[in-house]
Amino acid sequence: MPDLPPGPASVHNVLMNHTGFLISRMGLVAAKQFGERLESLGLTTRMWGALNVLASEGEITQHALCKSIGMDPSSMVSTIDELEAMGLVERRRHPTDRRAHALHVTEAGMETLARGREIARTAQEELLAPLNDEEREQLHALLLRLAMATRKEPLAVAPR
Repeated sequence: MPDLPPGPASVHNVLMNHTGFLISRMGLVAAKQFGERLESLGLTTRMWGALNVLASEGEITQHALCKSIGMDPSSMVSTIDELEAMGLVERRRHPTDRRAHALHVTEAGMETLARGREIARTAQEELLAPLNDEEREQLHALLLRLAMATRKEPLAVAPR
C-alpha cells in the first residue's frame, strides 16, 4: 500500500481499503479539477457533458438527451436554458413531432466544445500522471466495464 497522507492511521486504513470509497474520492477530485478548468469557458461539467452528447448525436430532443446521459429532466431544462443563453445551443422545431424541439449545437458551441475537449485532455493527463499508458488503459477498461454493468440501460445512441 502506498504512503498515506498525514492523519489518524486507523481512519486512512479503514477508508483506503474500500474500493468504493476510492472510486468516489477520485470522482470528486476529477470533477472538482475539471470543473474549475471549465469555468474559464463559462461552463459547468453538466453543461459540458450535455454539449458533448449533443455534438456527437446531432439534433436530438431534450427527452432523448436526458435519457442518453441519465440526467433528470428538470435539471436538463435549466442546463439547456444556460447553453442557449450563451449561444452554444439552439432549440429548433422537431421535424416530425410538433410538440418537441430538436436541440442543435451552434458554431460557437462547437468552438467552445473544442476548447473544452482540450481542457478535458489536460485535466485527464494531470489526474492520471502517476499511471503509465498500460495502467491508464487498464483503469479505463475496468471503469467502463463497471459503468456498463451498473447502468439500467446500455450506453448507446439516443433515439432521435
